[in-house]
Amino acid sequence: MAPEPLGTLLRRLRTGADLTLEQLAERSGVSDRALGDIERGAALGPHHRTMLAIAGGLRLPEPERSALVAAARAGRRRAGPRGAPPVPPDSLPDGGTHLPLPRAVADFAGRARELAALTAALRDLERDGDGTGPTLVPAPVVVVTGPPGYGKTSLAVQAAALLRETFPEQVFLDLGAMSPVTLAPGEVIAELMGALGSQRVEGRSDPARLRDLLKERRVLLILDDAGSEAQVRAVLPGSGPAAVLVTSRRALTGLDGVHRIHLDRLADADAQAMLATILPRWQASAPELARLAQFCDGVPLALRIAGNRLASRRGWTVAKLTERLAVPDRRLDALTAGDLTIRTAVGLSYRQLGAAAQRLFRRLALADGRTFGPGVAAAVSGLEVWHAEDLLDELVELGLVQPAVGDRYLLHDLLRLYAHAEFGAQEAPASREQARAVADTWLLDTVVRAGRWFEPEILGAGSADLDDPVPLRCADDARAWLTAEADNWFPALQRAARADAHERVIEVAESLHWFSDLWPTWGRWHTLFGASAEAAQSLGDEGLRATHLGYLAWAQRRCRGDHAAAMAAAGAGLEAARRSGDPVLTAWAQYYVAWTAREDDPVLSLSGAAAAAGLFRQVGDREGLPQAIMCRAIALARLGRATEAVGTLREVVDLVTDPATRPRGQVAEFTAAQALAAIARVWSEHADWRAAVGSAGPAIHALERVGDRNGIARMHLLRARGHQALGERGAALAAAESASRGFGDSGNQVDRLEVRDLLVELARP
Repeated sequence: MAPEPLGTLLRRLRTGADLTLEQLAERSGVSDRALGDIERGAALGPHHRTMLAIAGGLRLPEPERSALVAAARAGRRRAGPRGAPPVPPDSLPDGGTHLPLPRAVADFAGRARELAALTAALRDLERDGDGTGPTLVPAPVVVVTGPPGYGKTSLAVQAAALLRETFPEQVFLDLGAMSPVTLAPGEVIAELMGALGSQRVEGRSDPARLRDLLKERRVLLILDDAGSEAQVRAVLPGSGPAAVLVTSRRALTGLDGVHRIHLDRLADADAQAMLATILPRWQASAPELARLAQFCDGVPLALRIAGNRLASRRGWTVAKLTERLAVPDRRLDALTAGDLTIRTAVGLSYRQLGAAAQRLFRRLALADGRTFGPGVAAAVSGLEVWHAEDLLDELVELGLVQPAVGDRYLLHDLLRLYAHAEFGAQEAPASREQARAVADTWLLDTVVRAGRWFEPEILGAGSADLDDPVPLRCADDARAWLTAEADNWFPALQRAARADAHERVIEVAESLHWFSDLWPTWGRWHTLFGASAEAAQSLGDEGLRATHLGYLAWAQRRCRGDHAAAMAAAGAGLEAARRSGDPVLTAWAQYYVAWTAREDDPVLSLSGAAAAAGLFRQVGDREGLPQAIMCRAIALARLGRATEAVGTLREVVDLVTDPATRPRGQVAEFTAAQALAAIARVWSEHADWRAAVGSAGPAIHALERVGDRNGIARMHLLRARGHQALGERGAALAAAESASRGFGDSGNQVDRLEVRDLLVELARP
């Protein structure tokens, strides 16, 4: 009786052990794709180490273990080199190759930019002056990297198809980085030598012999799933017409002189197009595809899994699958189709990490924002920042974390879900709660330290602690950290509010009060100050409540444009201040009422500002008085009294620059800048464009000194409108371009649209 084929034997042993391909992959460390290839007969002779790992995963007794290893050995005798069909070497024509490419995926979508860059780089074969042959330049090498499941191999196969005329010979070799049987450099050379038709046994692992074999041939070597630079260096051609395309989850940063292409998630349109190629047309509408693609996070493997699940089950609907995917804790399990699974794909990379890097990756589930800095990584892991940075480099190297702008890092959604699952599985509930508490404490402590840089007397000056993960050496450091990490510290504040940590919420809100004026486009001030007002009410402190209702009124009016909500908060704040009996708080509450009403009810604002100014004078409040006078000026402008309004604003500038009446710290400069900007706005609102343009220049200089970037951009926009009205087209265009650069992504949507429309208008002949 003929011996049982390896594939049949393995399938019988696996099903007898009641294991799925995924479960055996988890136990053995051999990928489910490799296991599937063995069972289908596509891989006849896996390496000895692979079979030992599989036997260990199956927990086979000695007779069955020996039978499995023997079947693999017999397969190796029948098969050619790694991955090749069972063709005897002597049957190859001279110059022929083994190791053909895998089958291209039919649902390939997107990646147009990456394909263009990849194929252009591989075609970069410079010719000499008469065009008769290649010059002595190194063969082109392209390295494609990216996180697990991002379609590196599919992209390589797609590119190879486009390069068939340039490279008639194409060799595909799986280097096995994510399996326990990664090929050694010498083995890589031997596999390629055999695939390229070399019949000599001696020297089969000599890189010089391989280079000699390649020097006259237009061969594209595709080295898939490379695990180290050494594997690639060993087989790089010298000069000549050959080229190398490498795919790897690792960055392979030690390779020199290569063209690098990093894969990110698919764009929304490409992700939806990929789903549309898999699913029957009747099964999903465009909105349903968009929602499904969103839950798959634009990851090609996840999209293919979701599409395959739906296409293979005709009774399923897109809505049903998206309903499952909408539950974060179930999403990874739902993204499984046969032997394709996101969890296994990510797990192969995760298991390559050391214990410390695995722990940091798990703990990154505690970072709420998509991006985070090294300080946050140190806080969630309990490590010193230098140690966290070293481990982050390890995570970046394996594609589990992506580098982002400004020494920051990005954790994509599906990878975050995997980290969260491992965090829950590997660490006890008490440990998880403690880690969360420590991270939140650090985040909110750092918010307070950063916010105090903007207090009137610059209380942040003493907070440059070089031992802290975020030293905050100056106000610019503080501003950068607060804006960059808002998606991490704001959820920590919300957790504090839900836990009734009222004093903590008040402390954080107070520290950010002055800073909020410099970042009014952030969309969460109303939530933050709403939480602090509720905390003050819970504490039963009418004075605190009056203060924070004033902050809330500002946020509702300035940041959201909600006049009714702002007036409700300001009115409630005035009542609380009067109940407290504190004249300073009453003056500020009266000011917030006047400030909120200044555009919609200028008469009320005028009288309220006068009352607030009188109270501020009585109590000697140098910070409040100029604010009340400026509010009065704006009300005058709304009533059509432009000249009087400008005179009042100049009074404010004099007040804050006179040492006898100057407010504390940087409040003086900030108030002067706001008053100068208000003068320019008053003239523009009354169509005195020459005066408006002339006033905008000093306002911009003052705003630059206090770092009000949004205010600067608005002044440039005002100048652009002024120059346009005066017929000064060139100056208008220059000012509009300055405004566009200034707003960037920080201005509100109305500002950005206005600048865009103005640029289009000015560009017309």
